[in-house]
This record gives sequence, C-alpha cells and structure tokens, in this order.
Amino acid sequence: MKLPKLTIPKPPRAVVVTVIVVLGVCIIVTGASATIRAVSGDRILPGVSVGGIAVGGTDRATALQTLQTTYDAMLDAGLGVEVNDSLTHIDLRTNDESNPDAVHNIVDMDLSAAVNAAYDVGRNGSALSKLFRPILSATLFPTRINVTTTLHEQPFKAQVTAAFPDVEYASTPIGFDVQENGDVLSVQVTPSIDGQTLNWDTATELLVDDANDFQLTTLIIPVGVIGSDITVDEAAALSTSVDEAMVAAPYTLSYTAENRTEPETWEITKNDIAAWIAPGRNEDGGIALTLDATKMADFLATLHEDIDVAAQNARFAMENNRVSEFAASHDGVTVNDTDTIRAISDFLGVANTEVLVMVDRVTPTVTTESVNNLGISEVLGVGTSDFKNSPANRIANITHGAEKLNGLLIAPGETVSLLDHLKPFTIEDGYLPELVIKGDEIKPEIGGGLCQIGTTTFRAVMNSGLHVVERRNHSLVVSYYNDPSNDNPGTDATIYDPAPDFKFENDTANYILLATEVNLTDKKLYFTFWGTSDKRVASYTPPEVLSWSGYGATTYKTTDTLAPGVEKCQAGHPGATTTFTYNISYADGTTHTEEFFSSYRSLPKICLVGNATAAPVEDTGTDAAPTEPDTSTTEELSIDTSIE
Repeated sequence: MKLPKLTIPKPPRAVVVTVIVVLGVCIIVTGASATIRAVSGDRILPGVSVGGIAVGGTDRATALQTLQTTYDAMLDAGLGVEVNDSLTHIDLRTNDESNPDAVHNIVDMDLSAAVNAAYDVGRNGSALSKLFRPILSATLFPTRINVTTTLHEQPFKAQVTAAFPDVEYASTPIGFDVQENGDVLSVQVTPSIDGQTLNWDTATELLVDDANDFQLTTLIIPVGVIGSDITVDEAAALSTSVDEAMVAAPYTLSYTAENRTEPETWEITKNDIAAWIAPGRNEDGGIALTLDATKMADFLATLHEDIDVAAQNARFAMENNRVSEFAASHDGVTVNDTDTIRAISDFLGVANTEVLVMVDRVTPTVTTESVNNLGISEVLGVGTSDFKNSPANRIANITHGAEKLNGLLIAPGETVSLLDHLKPFTIEDGYLPELVIKGDEIKPEIGGGLCQIGTTTFRAVMNSGLHVVERRNHSLVVSYYNDPSNDNPGTDATIYDPAPDFKFENDTANYILLATEVNLTDKKLYFTFWGTSDKRVASYTPPEVLSWSGYGATTYKTTDTLAPGVEKCQAGHPGATTTFTYNISYADGTTHTEEFFSSYRSLPKICLVGNATAAPVEDTGTDAAPTEPDTSTTEELSIDTSIE
C-alpha cells in the first residue's frame, strides 16, 4: 500500500520575523546585561542610589564612605525645630565628646545594610530578574535603596522639651472633691483642665522621612490639646455611688503566696477612696465609678514590692568541661494592676468585703525538668577582648555585666538582646559611676564598660557560627575594641540604652549555654558558647582598614570646675573605614558569607581649661592620615573616657 505524501506547511512570514526579533532582543539584552556586569565587576550596578545619593559604579567601600560623609554633614548641621511659630536649633549628636563609647547619633542610619542592598541589585533573584535588571537599572528604571533610619526618641524629646519647656503640660482630669463633716459627706465635681502636648508621632515621621533623603528641613511640630471625654454632668450623676463607696470603707485586699498558709492583707481606708475615686468608662462605654491608677501609684508599688517574684530560669555553670546546675527554675508572679483596680472598683459600696489581689503567673523559659535533654557538651566558639588600662569602676561594671550573662541558656530559635539581659543600668543593680566630660562640666555617669560586653559577645557569636541579627560599630575608633588578631578596628559592637543593641540568634537545633570569664590579672574577657555541634565551621577575617582620616584641630572649652589655667584633655580619635568577612560552612555543604563594613568618624582632641584671663594657645591639629590610631588618654586626664 502506498502511503500518502506528508506535506508540512511553511510558517507565515510574520511568525518567522517575530521569532527572529524575539531571539535578537534576547541576545541583545543578554549581551547588554553581561556587558554591564562585566564593566561593573565588584561594583554596584549603574543607576542604583541610596536615599537619593548615586552610588552606581562604585565599590561598596567607596559607597559607604560617600554616604558616611553625607550623613556626617547632615548631623553636624543639626536640625531646626519650630513650635508655635518659635524656631530653635538642636544637635543631632550626643554632647559627650569625652566618652568614645557613649558618642551616638540621635538620628541613626544603617548605612552598611543599605550599601549591601545596593550591591545586591541585579545579583540576586530569579534568572529572569538577573537577566533584565542590570540593563533596566542602568537605562530605564533606576533603583533607589531606602536606608533603615532610627530616631532615638528619648534624647530627641529631651532636647526639644528643653528648648520649649512651657509647651507641654499635663491635663488635670475630671474628679471628685469629697469632704466629710461628721456623718455628712459632701461630693463636688472638679472639672477637668485641658493639657497640651507635642505631636511626637508626626514629628518622628517627618524627621525620619527627611533623613531618608539625607536632607533635613525645619521640623514643624504640631501642638495638640489633651482633654477629657467625660462631662461634668456625667460625673455628677455618680455622686450617690461616691457616697456609698465612702460609707462602705474600709476595704481589705488580700493575697496568699504559694509557700504560705496565711494571707497577707492591705487596708484601703476612706481617705484612700476619697483620693483615688474618679469617673470613668465601663466596657460598654457608659459612665462608671472607678479608681485613678496614677493616684494609686504608690499603693500599687507597695503591692508589687510585697508580692512580685521574678521567674527563674534553670541556669548552669561549667565545671571541668561539664555542665552543672547551680539554680533551679521556678515560676514567678506579678501584680496585675489593671485587674486589681477593676476588682476593687467592682466592690465599691459593698461593706465588710475582702478583695483578692489579681496576679499574673510568669513561667520561666527553661525549666529544671527540661535540662537533662539539652545536650550541652562541647565548646562552639570563644570570643575575647582586652580591657587593660581601664579604670577601676569600668572594670567593676564589666565584671558585673559578665556575671549577669554567665550561665545564660538560649533556646533553639531564640534571639538574644544584650540590653534586655544587662538592664537596668543603675547603682542599685550593681553598676558604678565614672567621671565623664559633658559639655563644660565633669559629671558622674553610670555603666561604663558595657560595650566591652557587646564586642566580646560579637566575636564569640562569629567564632560559633551563629546568626548576627543586629550589630553597630562605635561612632569612634576605641583602642579597647581593636581586634586581637591585628589590632585593627572593625570587630566591635556598641550597645547603648535604649539603642543600638547587639542581638544574635541561636539558629542551631539545640540549646546553647553562655559561660563568661573575667581575668582580672591579664585584663582579658572570655565568652564561651557551649552546646552541641552541628558540624558548622565559622571564622572571620582580620579586619582591614581601608582608609584613615585625621583628627582635626584641637577643641578648647572653658569651665569653672577647674582652677584657672588648669587643663584636662582627652586624646583625639582618627576616622576610619574598615571591613572584614564572616564565613560559615555548614555540614550540608552550603555556605554563608557576610561582609561587615564599619565607618568611624574623627574626633579632635578636646580640652577643658579652667577660666583664666589668658586663653591657651590653640593647637592647629593635623589632617594627615595617621599611621596608627592614637586613642590613649593624656596624662592630665584622670577620668574615664570609655563610658557607654
């Protein structure tokens, strides 16, 4: 049988042309994209900017230097603030030049992260994205990277309120004036008086938005009124309830601790009720007699002092390379202020009543029962730092901070904040003050030495191969924190309440124990992470100084705290840009590489001079790049220059 001849129709000419055009475009795009990458090399792709600053075509170190210079100029210029048509100027850096650890910025910008994000443009993502993104960024659609900007509200608000001391004032809430004359009670409503407040939310948003563009304009802060949502008539309708509450007094509060059989009691007298009662809203929005938590503050503080018990995690110490328990876990309790106030309010007007104090149970993160299965058996990594030449109080603070961290048990997946574990920074907690130069005065401050803790932890984390969640370098080069491998800056981590913080994550599948050691003989700090190895191998390269900048001219400040002509100085600090690489190799063959860039600003030598008729001769300084940073303190200066 003869088969029929098979005929394949020719595609239409338009289809052929379309295919050729598409292939041509793909070839052109691929070639252009490859060309841009080849030209860029290890540089940021063309068309990329950070906060409006063009960084395309530069390497990361140069981009960081460019942004740092722009950022420093913005901070040095300060900020104009306007309130009620009144204009003032505030600083955007802390006024504590004599303490390198404590120098921080009110507007904090994570420039290193922004530079890394700029570098990643066109290098990460899908294959299609990697193909088209370089040419699109370079030609049609320039890419802008936004900087993560943090406004440290506490020092910002402090400066603004100091400049406008009379703008903010509290409102006086509506209340009752209760007078007792024998068996006769007189209840009068005291109307509210409006207060006034600055709109901090708006101010923060506007300032951060401007900072993201590296261009600060005069910040106009709106003023708002603090009023009452309860009318005089509504409050007056509660007069009968007030009378009943007074007649039924006194009331008894009681609480029985778990280890006691007899309850502890507190009496609430008529005078207490008269001072505390206030009109309020119930859950349905209706008017109701309640108690003013602010006026009860002292009484509630007494309850907390008498009742509160902190939860205790199971904690451990290392002995002979073994883990031994030195503190069992136990639950804690804390007074629930809101529920306790509500419980008392519910019984107002009920005579001979006993009200239970409401408490919340606080459970420990790690219980004693769980510790046998933690598998803590070997060293994961060690971090070290040197605190030689530190004053006595600084050493005491380092020791205290290390003790607070010793035995810290970290659960799998847990993120640790150093600030959370080191607070509160008070004398009552065990921290000591150091004398520091602030403006033109010598004053004591609390907590010097805590950046030593942050830096040592940072190195221990990297040597253990753990995930670094948050880290910032100091504003200044501080010799305490130069890396032990080559004495270069770059592997430090600053902490300062409330920010910046150092945070890391236990990204292993097992618990980790932190053991701390303070060697007072050698002035060395050792932090060791113990756990169960998952065979990851971690290391970091010695930090490399990419550039130094000079000190600048010496700054002189007069003071009445020194005798005429007496001079006390702290040394200048050179600026620097540094980098190092953090490497992790995992058991499954995957790797993680992270490059840390640090930028430090320069600070001139600062001298306090006792008021005298003749001014000291000014040092002209130098802008020449030093061969080696000089961060030592002059012989005349006997105060600590390393307070966090």
